[in-house]
Amino acid sequence: MINEILFVHHSHTDIGYTHPQPVVMELHRRFIDEALDIAERTADYPDDAKFRWTCEVTGGTMDWWVHASNADRDRFLAAVKRGQIEVAGMGWHMTPLMDHSMVVDVLKPLKFFRELGIPVRSAMNTDVNGLPWGVVDALLDHGITGISMAINEHYGHALKPWPRAFNWQAPGGRSITAYNGFIYGVTSDRSLQIPTNMEEARARVPRWARKWEATGYPHPFLMMQITNVRYHDNGSPQAALPDFIRNFTEGNASTGGIKLRLGTISEFFDRVRQQPAETMETLRGDWTDWWNFGAGSTAHETAQAMRGQRDLDAATGLDAWHPTEAPRRRAMLHDVARKGLALYAEHTWGADRSISQPWSPETRTQQLLKLATVAEGASVARMLRRDGLERLGIDAGGDEPTLLLYNPHGFAVKQSVRLPYLPPMTDAPDPKRGFGLEDLVPTGPSTHRVQRQDVVTSDLPEPGAYYTAPVEVPALSYVTIPAAKAAVMPNGKLSAKDGVLSNGRLVVTFDAAGGLNSLKLDGTEYAGPATEHLKFGMPVLEQIASGIRTDMFGQPDLESPDWHLAWHRDWQAERFDGKLVGTSEAVERGNARIVQSFELPNGDKVDVLYRLVGDEPVLHVEATVKKQPITEPHALYLPMPTALAAGWDAHYETGGAIAKLDDEQLPYASRHYITAQRFIRIGDTTSEVTVACPDAPLWQVGGYTFGRFGDPDGRVTRERPTLVAWLTNNYWSTNFQADQGGQSKFRFTLVPSPRRELGASAQAALSYAQPLAAHVYAERGPVRATAASLLQLDLGTALLTRLEADGNGVALTVLNPGDSAVTARIGAGSFKPSQASRTPLSGGAGEALPVSGGAVSFPVAPRAWTRIALS
Repeated sequence: MINEILFVHHSHTDIGYTHPQPVVMELHRRFIDEALDIAERTADYPDDAKFRWTCEVTGGTMDWWVHASNADRDRFLAAVKRGQIEVAGMGWHMTPLMDHSMVVDVLKPLKFFRELGIPVRSAMNTDVNGLPWGVVDALLDHGITGISMAINEHYGHALKPWPRAFNWQAPGGRSITAYNGFIYGVTSDRSLQIPTNMEEARARVPRWARKWEATGYPHPFLMMQITNVRYHDNGSPQAALPDFIRNFTEGNASTGGIKLRLGTISEFFDRVRQQPAETMETLRGDWTDWWNFGAGSTAHETAQAMRGQRDLDAATGLDAWHPTEAPRRRAMLHDVARKGLALYAEHTWGADRSISQPWSPETRTQQLLKLATVAEGASVARMLRRDGLERLGIDAGGDEPTLLLYNPHGFAVKQSVRLPYLPPMTDAPDPKRGFGLEDLVPTGPSTHRVQRQDVVTSDLPEPGAYYTAPVEVPALSYVTIPAAKAAVMPNGKLSAKDGVLSNGRLVVTFDAAGGLNSLKLDGTEYAGPATEHLKFGMPVLEQIASGIRTDMFGQPDLESPDWHLAWHRDWQAERFDGKLVGTSEAVERGNARIVQSFELPNGDKVDVLYRLVGDEPVLHVEATVKKQPITEPHALYLPMPTALAAGWDAHYETGGAIAKLDDEQLPYASRHYITAQRFIRIGDTTSEVTVACPDAPLWQVGGYTFGRFGDPDGRVTRERPTLVAWLTNNYWSTNFQADQGGQSKFRFTLVPSPRRELGASAQAALSYAQPLAAHVYAERGPVRATAASLLQLDLGTALLTRLEADGNGVALTVLNPGDSAVTARIGAGSFKPSQASRTPLSGGAGEALPVSGGAVSFPVAPRAWTRIALS
C-alpha cells in the first residue's frame, strides 16, 4: 500500500527549446542561486518539508561553479552537507548518438565534484526514452548506483511495467538500480494539483496512489520528479513547495493519510534497495530510445557528429603514442571538441515552435546555435587527429613526400586507400591550379599545410581520387610509403558495363528501372527479392497520407499519464519509389562504379553510387540526397532486402555494447526503429550481411515498422529479412528541424559473408566505418622508421573501443561482444609495458596483472567491457 509520495525537485535541463541556448545556461546559474536561498530559508522546517534541490546534470552544475563566487560555492557545499542539494551524475540528457567513448566522457565531471566532497551517487536522464546498454557498466564503474528515467511519452513510450524500479542488468551481468518513472512535470501539477490547489490535492493524491497500487506497484512509497508548475522545462525552483508539502502532511497526520516528502534521488534509490528482493525485477537488455528519430531532421549534422566522434577517438588514441608530451592547449582543445560533440548528442534540437513556426526567428536562432555545436566539435576533433598523424610522421622521418597510413583498430586491417589524384602522389599530373596536394605537404613551420589535407580530402570528386593497391597495417600501427610509389591499383578484373558491376568475386546486377536485382559473392546470392517499395537501392519517399502530422501521433491527454495512447499505430502512409532519370558507369584508377540518379515526387533527388574496389569482397554504396526544404511531414529511405532464410536475426552497435534486436531489448524499448552506431548485422544460420553505416544511424528492420508496435513488449511484425536505412525525416511535432534542405551524403559498406562470430563481423564492418587514416608529410629529416606498432595486440574477436594516454602510460578499453570468454594478449611495441592492471572504466587503481617480457594476457568475460592500464 502506498503511504508516501517522495518528490524529487529539479529544473529540467533543455539546452534550448524554451530559450536560446546561451540564455538557458545563464538561467540555470540563476536557478541554483535561487535554490540556495530557498534551502537556507527552510533549513529549520520539518524534515519532510525542507526544500531539497537536485542539480539534474553535471554540465550545468559545473558551469554554475565556474561562474560562482567563493561565498556561493561555500553555501552550495554547506547545502550539500545538510542534504538539501544533490548533484546527479549525467553530463547532459543524452541520446543514443553517443559512441563508446562519449558514454564514458560524459561522466568525467564526477571526479571534480567528488574532490570537492560532493558524493555523486545517482544519475538522471530526464525526458529521453532510453539509454545505450553500455551505460550500465559505465555508471557502475564511475560509482553511480542508480539511474532515473522520467519518461516523456510524447512520440515515445515508457517501459512496462510503469512506474517501476528494477535491476537493469548490463551485457556482462552486473546490475544497477533503475527507475522507469513518470514524466517530470505534468503528472505532479496536472494530475495531483501540487503545489497549486490544496483541496484538489487532498482528493487526488489518494486516488493516484490507489491507481498505481492496482497495477501491482510493489513499494509503500512512490517517487515523482517535479519541476516548475508553470514551466516544466528550464523552470526555476518552486518556492511554494516546502510550505505546501508541510501543510498537506500536517493536515493528513490525524487521519493516517498519505504523506508527502521533498527528497533526493539518492534517498529514493537507497530506500528502494532496502525493499524485499522479490519486489525488484531484474531486466536485461538495451533501453533503446524512442526519441532519436528526430536526428534524421538534421541528417547532415548527424553524420558530421558521428564522424567527429570517430576523429576524436582517433586523436585520443594518437596522443597515447607520446603520453608524456603535453602540447600547448591540447587538453583545452580536447575539451572543446568533447563538449561540442556532446551538446549535439544532447536531446534538445531546437525551439518549442520549430515545427509549428519553422520560419520564426526563435526557431532560426536556436537552430543555428544547435548546429554550431557539432560544427565546432567535429572541426576541432579533426584537427587533433591530423596533429596526431603529423606527430607520427615526425617520428618516422623523411625529407621526400611520404604517405603514412595509420590503423586505429585493435585488429590488423588490409585495404585499399582512397587518395587525392594530385602531386606528389604516384604519377598524378599537376592540375596547374596552384592548389595541388603538393602545396599542402608540410614543410618546416608551415603548420597550416598539415590541416589543409582534411579540407582537400573531405569531399574529393570522383575524377580527383584514386585507389592504392591493398596495404596491410597491423593493429595500432603505421606504415610509410614514398608518395611517388603509392601507385594506382590496376583495374584488373573490375568491370561496370551494361548494368553489371563485377570484380570477379562480387557481381552486382542492376534493374533497368532502378535498384539492383542481384548481389552475389562467390556465386551466393545475398540480395532479396523486391516487394512493394522495398527494392534494393531504390530510394523511397514516405508521406503521411492525409498530410496531417497528428494523424501519426495525436494530442496527448494531459490529464492522463499515458501519453503513448496518442500514437496512431495504424497511421496511413503513402510511399513512392524514386524515378530513375539517369545511369552512369565507370572503371578508373582501381575502382568500378555504377551511379543511378533518381527523382522523387516532392522534388528531392537522390544519386545512389555503387562501388567495387579491387578484389575486395564488399560493396560500397553512397546515397547523395539533394533535399528540398519541405516542412510537410515526410521521410526518405534506402531499402536493403536480403536473401536470408526464415529464423534470421539482427544485431546493432550501441554505446558500450552490441545488442541483439528484440531478444536483448527491454520491454517496450523502441523496436519499431533503432539507432546504430557504426554497423548493423542481419543474418541466418548460414549467411549474413553486415553493413557499416558511418553516416546513417537510423534503421527500421523487417520492413516499414515505424509506429507499428504492439503489446506485450512493443514488438513489431518483421515480415522479411530487410534492412531499411532511414535517411531523413521531419516527423516530430516540436524540437527538431522541419525543413533541412541541401545536400547530404550517406555511406554504407555491405559486407556479405558466411555466418561468423559477432566480433568477427564487427571487425569487418569497423574497418570500413573507420578506414585506415592517410597522411602526407615531407622534410622531417632522415628516415627513422618505415613502420611501427604502439603495442602488439591479439584481442581475438574482442573490440578495442578506446586507446588513451594514462599518466606516463597508456590504457586500452576492450569490449567482448561474444557469448564466450576471450583471452586477449598485449605485447611490447614502441611502448614497452612493465606493469599492467585491470581498472574500472573511470580509470584509477585496479587489479594488478602479471607482465612478463613486456607482455600481458588477460581474460575478457562474455559481453564484458573492461579497461587495461599499462605503465
